[in-house]
Amino acid sequence: MEEKTGKAAKLIWLTLASVFSISLILLVSAVVFSIAAVFQASEKLENISEITIPEPEKEKSSYIYSLNSLTGEYDIIYKATPYTGNVCIETDIDTLPDYVKNAFISIEDERFYEHEGIDITATSLAVAKEVLRTAGFINSGEVRGGSTITQQLVKNLTSDDEVSVDRKLREISRAVSLETHYTKEEILEKYLSVIYFGQTEDGCNMYGIEAAAAGYFGKRAAELTPAEAACLAALIQNPSVRNPLENPERNRERQLYCLRKMFEHGYISAETYEYSKKEKMNFVHPGDEPETKLSDYGNDFENPEVTSWAIDTALQEFCDFICDYKDISREEGMQEFRNGGYELYLTIDENVQAELERNMADYTFFPEDYAYYTDENGEEHAEQVQAAAVVLDYKGEIKGICGGIGPKTTSFCWNNATDARRQPGSTIKPLTTYVYGIENDLITWSDIFTDSPLPAGTAGESEWPVNYNGKYSGSKYPVWQLLAESFNTVPAQLCNMFGPENVFNFTHDKMKLDLNPETDITLAALSIGATGSGPSLLNLANSYMPFGNGGYYYKAHILKRIKDSTSSRVYVENDTRKGERVISEETAFIMRKLLRKVILQGTGKPANLQNRELSGKTGTSENYRDVLFAGLTEDYVSAVWTGYENASSSALRNVSSSEIWKNVFGNYADSVKTNASFPECETVEFLSYCAESGKIAGKKCPVGGKGFYKSGKTEKCDINHNLVKDSTH
Repeated sequence: MEEKTGKAAKLIWLTLASVFSISLILLVSAVVFSIAAVFQASEKLENISEITIPEPEKEKSSYIYSLNSLTGEYDIIYKATPYTGNVCIETDIDTLPDYVKNAFISIEDERFYEHEGIDITATSLAVAKEVLRTAGFINSGEVRGGSTITQQLVKNLTSDDEVSVDRKLREISRAVSLETHYTKEEILEKYLSVIYFGQTEDGCNMYGIEAAAAGYFGKRAAELTPAEAACLAALIQNPSVRNPLENPERNRERQLYCLRKMFEHGYISAETYEYSKKEKMNFVHPGDEPETKLSDYGNDFENPEVTSWAIDTALQEFCDFICDYKDISREEGMQEFRNGGYELYLTIDENVQAELERNMADYTFFPEDYAYYTDENGEEHAEQVQAAAVVLDYKGEIKGICGGIGPKTTSFCWNNATDARRQPGSTIKPLTTYVYGIENDLITWSDIFTDSPLPAGTAGESEWPVNYNGKYSGSKYPVWQLLAESFNTVPAQLCNMFGPENVFNFTHDKMKLDLNPETDITLAALSIGATGSGPSLLNLANSYMPFGNGGYYYKAHILKRIKDSTSSRVYVENDTRKGERVISEETAFIMRKLLRKVILQGTGKPANLQNRELSGKTGTSENYRDVLFAGLTEDYVSAVWTGYENASSSALRNVSSSEIWKNVFGNYADSVKTNASFPECETVEFLSYCAESGKIAGKKCPVGGKGFYKSGKTEKCDINHNLVKDSTH
């Protein structure tokens, strides 16, 4: 009797549940149909409906790229990937067997190829099945959600998981939009690339079927069997509950359901179905060495064991930018890069870089002399000479940089080209008194000055300075010769005449030379380069740039672009920077011609080139501790430093900075065949000057030579040379 009563009750409940389910199906169908109709018809919801399938996402890494001169493409040369515990791998759907795709379709969206984004029937049935599952009439493993694959993709792409009617409306609308703009295969491919497949036993989160195939089975997705595909399809409904490693029974339950649906839809044969039900799942566990490992993905690029000078300089520049941009410390700036999300594109010319590194690989072109210094503890140390080189173009792009002699053995180490601050010696002269005088029409090419020191008491207790030979002649020389032969006396006179503060401000503000106002507003610093600390080699070369490009300054940079690696956002685009005019076109032209005299008739003769026009300046610091050369060709502005980091020695007294520059970079610069040329200046005049007055020569003047002068800024010699000659008898 009780058994009959129980059956009757169950029958009544089943009848009521069926009626309720059918009513609910009709209601839900009506609602969903109405919603779909509204969304498709409403113009007001167009913005909500807009959604696109993005390009394959990059790993959240930071990348450094350098231009490959052979391919014209940017190659990755460094990559920083933070450990997030996530592996996200894009899927190529053309490589997947049909049964792999169909495993997901059969239990997630069996009418995938028929609907247009939303499946009204499936949504209604899902509601009804949930009622029946709650009542205990069907197995929980046989329940599928009402959301289509397209709707699930929308949720993954937008991360819009708000539990509300509004969110569901947005999801439906966006699903319809996706179906309008993309093919079914494109939607399925992206879906299989982004869905979450749970964690491996060592805590790695897997996104995409490729990651899941490697993480669970140690193989590529294309190699999955139907049983393995069903196992993976079974877990995505609830990856934590149906993870086959943690809950094999729950996964097995839905795997069998998936295989049955695949057979019912004709995706696999009866024979395959029976075999797959019995197939043993061979999962990967920590310590195993499968053919395909998760670690194989994303490791197609291997960083160099030691970072290059270019990479070091790029990260230094990135830190300068990001620390200022986000107001953080340098340590935090480096961590920002390591955390991922940035792309750095370098300006380096790989041929120039290779030339510098090749010529500075050993001491072939450098003196091997040792110098000695005593440390703070009174211990004496021997120190071998070091060097650095930089090459820029006339828009400020660093084309090559080398911060030391010999192979680079340490990453992110001391860089003599950017970190060291050296006294510039005589390379400062063109950047201070001479350019100041020419720009402000205070001196000309041929003005005559006497080679004599400043009187005692002007810059010290005794007369000062003497020339590099320790003497002064008392003879008269024109400006061009004083610069060409690097006299010390006259720059000191000029600096004293113009005012050290005026010269300092001009050099610092206009020529952009890094000088210290606390130590460098002195006659010694500004006339002979005896600065307190001094500029970096990179800054020195940068300051020479306006002489070769018509008077413009572009800040030296190794980063062409700083970009967000996960979007199209660009933080810095150095190609778009406009140069700042710092000196006039006429001044730039005349200064370059003056520096040309240094090469042709002065201290820079050993650097002269055969095929390219070279202008430049030599420099030597106190006690011959440092020797420098800054050079300008039609293509490049460059500088090379040779010296000691600690020792104060006269060991480099007989070393030619011109010869070192030529061997390190000059010969390469001479071999470059381009159409580049120095800018001309139509307003500069090429005139003869009087040997006695230095003014523009008249018909009866003894001509001292020809020089370059600003138009309208010259004086004709007014000396009656015949009268002067007669008075000598």
